[in-house]
Amino acid sequence: MPTPDEEYELAAAEFKAGNAAQGAQHLRNAAFNGHAAAQDQLARVYFAQLKSRADVADLEAAAQSGDHVALFVLAMCLIEGRLIEKDTDKAVTALQHAATQGNRMAQVMLGQMG
Repeated sequence: MPTPDEEYELAAAEFKAGNAAQGAQHLRNAAFNGHAAAQDQLARVYFAQLKSRADVADLEAAAQSGDHVALFVLAMCLIEGRLIEKDTDKAVTALQHAATQGNRMAQVMLGQMG
């Protein structure tokens, strides 16, 4: 089984070769296994895809299924009030859950909120 660093490198190679689906899977694997840069990239992809309330519902479903990157992005939506009602308390709870699942961005964010 590849390490998170190897998964991240495989993702880059697949994207470069034009294999988006395979690249996305490697990126997810790296992100879900603690690779900070992969988590950041995946969060940016999720955030960029949010165009409607239906997209937020999909994000919520992914977060509820254990996707800690989706949980982090959901927290950012709650903080900003992007496509959903602003709710800092729910955002902090989401960040805490993401952080306990190994999401480094959530850990940093909680540290900054201190």
